[in-house]
Amino acid sequence: MRDKVKIIALFAFMAFVSNFIWESWHASYLYASHTFNLSFWPLMAYAASIDMLLLLGIFFGGVLIWKNFYWFRKDGLAPRVYVAIAGIIVAAVIEYKAVYIFHQWTYSPMMPTIFGLGLSPLLQLALTGLLSISIVRQAIRISK
Repeated sequence: MRDKVKIIALFAFMAFVSNFIWESWHASYLYASHTFNLSFWPLMAYAASIDMLLLLGIFFGGVLIWKNFYWFRKDGLAPRVYVAIAGIIVAAVIEYKAVYIFHQWTYSPMMPTIFGLGLSPLLQLALTGLLSISIVRQAIRISK
């Protein structure tokens, strides 16, 4: 049980840190209304926290799909493809709703888009999820 708690904690920590860095990098350049000021950092921490929770949902979705807590250790492409596709789908739904339905944010002219959605946010959860899974896998290898 302790190992599982450590794995979840490490995954959540890595998901938060990697998404905080990603959000901070792309928000000020690729979204129209974001600038560096005192309100920037709490907003980035909030966004990274939401991203972390979404990635934890993807992690536990893998547990349900494979009926195995350690699904991410499986060899082959299936676990990685699952994380990448799930991350892109979740991001696409969030971006579409936020940009086109609720008008919560707009992209700057620098944002590359695909099908009208920002490329950077579409790739974010997939890549930060894969990074977090990779770091957890390495930590497990080192600890054994």
